[in-house]
Amino acid sequence: MNQTVQHQLSILIVEDEYHTRMAIARKLQAGGHTVVMAEEAITGLQMALNTKHDAILLDLGLPGGGGLDLLVKLRKFSQVPVIFISQFEGVEERLQALEAGADDFLVKPVDSRELMARLRNIVQRVKQPASQSAVVVTGDMLVDLASRSACRAGVALELTPTEFDMLVMLVHNSGRLLPRDELEAVLPNRTIEKAQKSNILDVYILRLRRKIGKDRISNRRGLGFIFHG
Repeated sequence: MNQTVQHQLSILIVEDEYHTRMAIARKLQAGGHTVVMAEEAITGLQMALNTKHDAILLDLGLPGGGGLDLLVKLRKFSQVPVIFISQFEGVEERLQALEAGADDFLVKPVDSRELMARLRNIVQRVKQPASQSAVVVTGDMLVDLASRSACRAGVALELTPTEFDMLVMLVHNSGRLLPRDELEAVLPNRTIEKAQKSNILDVYILRLRRKIGKDRISNRRGLGFIFHG
């Protein structure tokens, strides 16, 4: 693992399998990061809500409720980046995780270099300041690039890091057709196949429509999407 760490992260691991949990923890700790662990969904949710973390690594199959149920409950209160790590690798499992509000999905066994790259990318997107125009206003929507927050009609929108990045791209291209491949480039998992990436993009667009209004994003089947300001 690359030992040069730009920022020490606080990571919560929720994983019931002991050897997997400890292996991931040792890799993160060797990189200089702080790790806390839970092996049950209930305990993991309590730790996620009671202590601030930079990111959460979450297993799908957990005793006491399961990873998806934990994430659904967590998203009611927090938009902390969440990466699922699971032995399930089918597209349906990925789509369910993303629909529940996950930011990324890795399949066991996890390569430590890939894990650290995914963590750094997601956390940096959350923390990085804007270098140019800090606020974009379109219609009743305000997008603050510096704080990585958005609101509609004065009401704050609860967006995951990937949802926010996708919204920014749409807003910056308001009124024009944004090709699917440009939006797919925002997706955190660069290694997934084209067909899966297309399905996952549709999930993110569905989630954004639910949060900002169905009429704000129109679809040109097979081509891309148009944001209406």
